[in-house]
Amino acid sequence: MSAPLKYALLIAVLLLLVSIPLAMQREAGGIDGLITNETGPISKASVEARNVMSGTVFRAESDATGHYRLKSLPQGRYSLWVKAPGHDSVWIRELIVEHDRTTHQDIRVGKSPSGPLPTGE
Repeated sequence: MSAPLKYALLIAVLLLLVSIPLAMQREAGGIDGLITNETGPISKASVEARNVMSGTVFRAESDATGHYRLKSLPQGRYSLWVKAPGHDSVWIRELIVEHDRTTHQDIRVGKSPSGPLPTGE
């Protein structure tokens, strides 16, 4: 094989490898929403989205107004786990993320009981 042909083949392979992440980005979507309790928005709540098929985990935190956003998620099915200090955790079994779309999911958390746990005595 001649040297110019080898270089042309090498360049073609490199261009193909570079284009793979760009193609995957087009198949990405997102999840966003508002986290609240009975008195209003919850800031600094942790949100964990787990891709049901691959097990890949994506994380976000709610801002001062209770909004959260997970961007650049590969399309697929996700479960969502929300935790906020002083509140009960919330698990959402399944959300569908489609490419070039953002799935909106508001979440309401309840306050955890305060004080020591009952001992059964």
